[in-house]
Amino acid sequence: MKLDTVNVNRVIVNILRFGSTVSVFLMLTGLFLFLAREYSIQEYRNMGIRQAAAGALALEPVALMTLGILVLLLTPLFRVVGALFSFLLVEKDRKYALVALGVLIMLSLSLFFPRS
Repeated sequence: MKLDTVNVNRVIVNILRFGSTVSVFLMLTGLFLFLAREYSIQEYRNMGIRQAAAGALALEPVALMTLGILVLLLTPLFRVVGALFSFLLVEKDRKYALVALGVLIMLSLSLFFPRS
């Protein structure tokens, strides 16, 4: 492997590590606040991204847990974006770049247009 490829792989590993660490931190913080404040889970039904972000700023437990799950869902998306740039710019491999682009499109569609 070339040195540039090794460096790009390290960046991709750090993206995955950072995303999973942030999501675990958010979910555990939300869980501890939830248990400490004795909230009722039935107060919360559906929470969008805006409500989760606003609630997380107000330290609402369920909003923090929801935001942690959203970060965990988006982490693989950022990994595929990193792989796409790696294939295009560093390795200059168009075939694998097209595969990564296809995976990115499928992930994006499944996140933004979920099946009911």
